[in-house]
Amino acid sequence: MKVKRGIFWPSQNDSPRFREMIVKFRKAAVFSVVALLGVGPFARAVGKPLKVYILAGQSNMQGSAHKSTFPVIGDDAKTAPLLEEILDKGGEPVVCENAWVAYQTTRNGEDTILRGKVKVGYGFDDDRIGPEFSFGIHMDGALEEPVLLIKTAWGGKSLAVDFRPPSAGPYLPSEREKEGDNVPAEEKVGHYYREMIRFVRETLEDTGSIRKVVPDYDGKSGFELAGFVWFQGWNDMCNRHHIEQYTDNMIHFISDVRKEFEQPQLPFIVGVLGVYGTDPDSRRFDKGLPVTDFRKTQFEAVKQYDAKVAPEFRGNVIAVDSGPFYELALSEIYWKRRMTGSWKRRLNDGEMTKEKYLEECTKFGFGDGEITVEEKRTWDRSSSNAEYHYLGSGKTFVRFGKALAEEMLELEKK
Repeated sequence: MKVKRGIFWPSQNDSPRFREMIVKFRKAAVFSVVALLGVGPFARAVGKPLKVYILAGQSNMQGSAHKSTFPVIGDDAKTAPLLEEILDKGGEPVVCENAWVAYQTTRNGEDTILRGKVKVGYGFDDDRIGPEFSFGIHMDGALEEPVLLIKTAWGGKSLAVDFRPPSAGPYLPSEREKEGDNVPAEEKVGHYYREMIRFVRETLEDTGSIRKVVPDYDGKSGFELAGFVWFQGWNDMCNRHHIEQYTDNMIHFISDVRKEFEQPQLPFIVGVLGVYGTDPDSRRFDKGLPVTDFRKTQFEAVKQYDAKVAPEFRGNVIAVDSGPFYELALSEIYWKRRMTGSWKRRLNDGEMTKEKYLEECTKFGFGDGEITVEEKRTWDRSSSNAEYHYLGSGKTFVRFGKALAEEMLELEKK
């Protein structure tokens, strides 16, 4: 038997059975080297557990950003490089090679479950995204392991009632709810918490259920529940009774999720409500909403968590603020359109004088109240939804989703 370039090479004098054995050995060795070096189509999957991340919340976790708003990302030198991450060489939105989504939500009033590779379409509709898009893209690029995102999100839901965690106890209605006969039904309390847990368990139940999402899932390598991202808050923010209990409810929620999946150190991110930016009180519009007060409850939940829970549950919980990614300049156009439109209707109906109209325009810095060509162009290219949905800005959702992924990877290093 000869040795050729460091690999056993059978000679013609060896038996057929021996030569077959050596050929099989060589193939296995080459495959192992290829996987070790990180090249070839199977390199990332060999021996690597599936990394699973849970994403949950309400409408802004669902996601309102239309893909038509992506090009404007390239207008800003600071964000332009993101286009290379989210668009392929043909200029179309990326479809991930090694990251998948299982998504439960409601569309058009119907319960909906979507499964497939990370791409555009796991937002409000088939053309929109939420944070999962760039979160999945970044994880796909940063990790050797295959990635599965399990996303559960429903619009118009509160933590106080809909997602109420078990350890928070029964919901205690406010006096106003009692007087108005508006007390939530017992079965409604915690319903979406239970649905979230059920869907995660159903998705991860066995090899077959995981392969409904990840067709080539390697059952022998298994999976690792690697992190949880929570992005919710608008409905609680609009209710002072809910704001008062949000910090405690969030602490219970984190603890209960970790207990449910027997992961006391599960990395956990609380996505902080960022509609109106990082300093809502400095804005001229919607001054009546207690956004700043609510944001404090979310930061406080993270701050107080370690002090309130048992030692085995401490660590690996952080807040990630979406406020820095909110498009303030786009919001100014939104409010100019909205307010001047209302005043013009009143002017036409004789409910407002021309002088009062111009006075209001001057007060808010709207000039003569007409939308300029540049403002219209910016609005048409950059927005695709209402303000409480981050104006449907792809620039916002793409940046925030990536920020969540980066912070999650840092958490996993601890």
